[in-house]
Amino acid sequence: MARAALAMEPPIAILSFDRPLYLQAVLRSLRNQIREGHPVFLFQDGNNNPYSGHRRGDAAHVKACVEVFQKIIPWGTTICSDRNIGIAENYERAEQHLFTTLKANAGLFLEDDMVLSPNYLSVTRQLLHLAISDSRIAYVSAYGNFWASLSEQCARRSELIHIHENWGFAMTRSAWLDERPFREKYLRLVKGVDYVGRHDDAIRQFYRNRGWKCIVTSQDAARWIASIELGKVRLTSFACHAHYIGREGVHSTAAHYDNCGFAHTEMFDQQPSQLEVPTDAKIAAWLDTERRRFSGSGDPFYSGHATELQR
Repeated sequence: MARAALAMEPPIAILSFDRPLYLQAVLRSLRNQIREGHPVFLFQDGNNNPYSGHRRGDAAHVKACVEVFQKIIPWGTTICSDRNIGIAENYERAEQHLFTTLKANAGLFLEDDMVLSPNYLSVTRQLLHLAISDSRIAYVSAYGNFWASLSEQCARRSELIHIHENWGFAMTRSAWLDERPFREKYLRLVKGVDYVGRHDDAIRQFYRNRGWKCIVTSQDAARWIASIELGKVRLTSFACHAHYIGREGVHSTAAHYDNCGFAHTEMFDQQPSQLEVPTDAKIAAWLDTERRRFSGSGDPFYSGHATELQR
């Protein structure tokens, strides 16, 4: 099968912990966009952390997440952890399964806190075609600009922008393989450690040793830096095809959620346009902004809307 054909229907990994009501909303928004039999995997984290001895989350909620998944995606595959490994290790096993075990040409990774528009997967397919044709594109997502009005989204419906958070992202296996040397170094700093209590100072020093000023120690940030070092960009549509609902979580609070204005997101309600193909000049500009962002000479979070969630 051709690479483009494989990208049309990438396997989907759902990363879940202990928020069954959020997960239910996400899965319902996904269900009508996939045919029965589409490869969907639930990577369910546990609640007893062996590294710190602490209980993370609610065991009943963890069990409920599995039940929700099996009800909404009955043909899906559930891959449960019998202990709490945290988001970084959970992502690692999801990526290894899709790209090493299945050898999928591309994969889509969703967490339990972003509801998808009916066009999310169709836009993601467009974005993956761009990524397959241009190795400078590392990550793609269709969540768009959470703060744009519908009129602005309509006017800019074919545009691409650089993303901040890696929410609801898809990537090619080739891009994932390119990142492995860097990401494995990061993972050595968080594996075998309770992710909530990870060694922030060691991670920040790791970045400083490579010439980057990054105070965020999450697995998201490791992806940001890996992309920059490889000269790759992370893109999303300008039009907003998702709604972030993570008001409460391990590293999220209602106050932060409200301050960021996520509750006021207006999802694009029209048929998506054919997305523009990024020019060399545009890619160079995005990369320059990212490099300045982490070299200390640019805005580290783009704007007051961008989040600093330690996911």
